[in-house]
Amino acid sequence: MDHNYVNLDQLPTEIIERILFCDVLTYVDICRLSCVSQNLYIIGKSNRLWQSKFLQIYPLSASLCDSNNVDWRYELQVRHNCRISVLKKLREMYIDFYYTDHVSNDQFSNFRNVCVEHPLSVQIIIDELWRIVSDSDRYHWLTLKYYAKIALKYMRHIYLEHIWQDFLSKDKNHISLLKGACLLSQWCQPTDLQCTNSVSENINAIVKMTVEEVERICPNHPLLKQRLPVMVNENCETLQNSVWDPHHCKIILRAINKVIFNKLKFRLSTDIFTCPENNYIDKVLASRSGIPLTLCIVYETVASQLGVSCLPVSNPGYFLLKWLEHPNFLGIDAYTFIDICDRGAFKSVNELTLEHDDLSSSSSSLIQVVPSLKIFTTMCWNLVEIARQQDVDGRKLLKLCNVLELLAILTPADIDHKLLLARVYMHLCINMTRVISLLQEIIEQDPLYTGSVSNMYRSAITALETQKVKSEVQKIKYQLRNQIYNVKFAVGMIMKHKKYNYRCVIYGWDNSCAASQEWKIQMGIRDLKYRDQQPFYMVLVDDGTERYAAQENLIPDDTFAPINNPAVGRYFESFHGSFYLPNEQKLQEYPDDSVAREKAVFGMKTNDKENVVQCV
Repeated sequence: MDHNYVNLDQLPTEIIERILFCDVLTYVDICRLSCVSQNLYIIGKSNRLWQSKFLQIYPLSASLCDSNNVDWRYELQVRHNCRISVLKKLREMYIDFYYTDHVSNDQFSNFRNVCVEHPLSVQIIIDELWRIVSDSDRYHWLTLKYYAKIALKYMRHIYLEHIWQDFLSKDKNHISLLKGACLLSQWCQPTDLQCTNSVSENINAIVKMTVEEVERICPNHPLLKQRLPVMVNENCETLQNSVWDPHHCKIILRAINKVIFNKLKFRLSTDIFTCPENNYIDKVLASRSGIPLTLCIVYETVASQLGVSCLPVSNPGYFLLKWLEHPNFLGIDAYTFIDICDRGAFKSVNELTLEHDDLSSSSSSLIQVVPSLKIFTTMCWNLVEIARQQDVDGRKLLKLCNVLELLAILTPADIDHKLLLARVYMHLCINMTRVISLLQEIIEQDPLYTGSVSNMYRSAITALETQKVKSEVQKIKYQLRNQIYNVKFAVGMIMKHKKYNYRCVIYGWDNSCAASQEWKIQMGIRDLKYRDQQPFYMVLVDDGTERYAAQENLIPDDTFAPINNPAVGRYFESFHGSFYLPNEQKLQEYPDDSVAREKAVFGMKTNDKENVVQCV
């Protein structure tokens, strides 16, 4: 039986286009098909086709471009070349920073040169880094993702710094508290590009529920005759004057209280001084729990969208909103206060002064409205205080750096945060060029600090020179296995601590304990059976910490689950159930461990099979 076959390029143009628009075909496939024939080449030049392929890969980036005047093929080509450059630079970091605990911002300056001729170069680089970090395969390319995450933080801060500066340059009376809270949350969570995506949706849901509540209790309310925005966005400005008369304003505020505190169960957090998430607006909306300041921002935003002006006021340790209920009264008596800590209760100035001994009816803190900038800096200092009260380790100090760097944008003339930032940088041995610059700024602002910072200045100069020398001579050290020391375990093996029951992965070992005598005494090493004369292992623990464990305290883990530690990617390339595969640098450092690890893992699997057979 004869069959009539038709080549692809012999099909009608409309059908070919429909086929090429299919999501299973990538832009690479389009390029290849365009080389097949003249007809496919012409069809493959369709700008609409290239737009669809662009949106396939970068669905969140289309809004950055004017779709009517964009050469989408060119945009994809730019991003393709950008990806190649970014991958190359990240792989160079594997070698350059293998022995570096924390990478300085200066080391990322070359990322800014990628596709620099494009007006959206920073966003393009961020897109590529985000694609690497958010890859759905959680078990492979771990080292690439580790360095991509560090680079993403740097590039996001470059981008957000410009956004902040534009935002703060607006009229101070029209700065959106919600927008500022979102920017702060994004700054403190730089590697999560979608952290505030649901903020507008959550606020809009509260607004909608409040309107329904107003309709229930007051069907003739003038609010119901107004056309509200379909979706509230984070750029909504702070309302300076209420749209409605006081009576109708109060109805709306009561409805807000009903929705926020009764229906949605928003509450004051009990761990105000230990949980940074209480200052992140996206986390507050998700958990419905926060500090008075962030709850006030939620309340003020909803009220503004419904035509009621609520103004922020504060007293040390206390944050409130006030609204104009009695416009005919004079001074502070014209206002009624909304106590977020008391489920939005309405209180007069007299009631407040009776509750708080440090307040008076003439208190300036109740009269003066807190500027938006002051609110954002207060949130930052809250985060600084939280960081100070927690155990100091490298990761938490880096989060402290994030906040202090934001304070440098919000209050560039403040000396306190500059001095603290310089000290944290020096503790982490990063950004020495920036440390020197900060100390010079402090002395120029206030010469009285010259004596107190002179030693720091000299130390920073010395540290900078030392880092330059180290970067030139640094080489990978080799650790060979010696049968005399009976090193049982190998790098990459997933273990469990017998005493403390934590799970961990080995990333290094010593033939015997190399810690100081002080540490040995503190940890009770002499109480161990083999004391310090046994192999000790450097391990990454499932709680995010790094520890040093004796061989007699470790046993292989049979959970077959990955270790939740952000430093895993620094040393390992992929996860394989019962072990991690070391990256190239770690393999060079422990060249004999590959065979030892395979033997140990194979032995574990053999024992498991024998146990299964016995059970059967």
